[in-house]
Amino acid sequence: MAGRVAGKVAFITGAARREGRSHAVRLAQEGADIIAVDICKPFADSPAPPATPEDLAETANLVKALDRRIVTAEVDVRDYDALKPWSTAESSNSAG
Repeated sequence: MAGRVAGKVAFITGAARREGRSHAVRLAQEGADIIAVDICKPFADSPAPPATPEDLAETANLVKALDRRIVTAEVDVRDYDALKPWSTAESSNSAG
């Protein structure tokens, strides 16, 4: 289904589970390709159980099932240098 974000690329953090996954799927339903990042490991002071690489892969499968492109990365959004390559125009051109 094409919609309000058809032809756009959505950058989603925390994409492996819960709200991040639901946003990725919904935006894909609306026609967006997705760049999905998640830390996929435990980090200090988080009361929630950590997402896993398998969780992020499941998000990718859900988006691909909608015939949309997705790129995933295990990245800590608190690490600017690690995150920056995923947030640039060059990354959005390689969604696949």
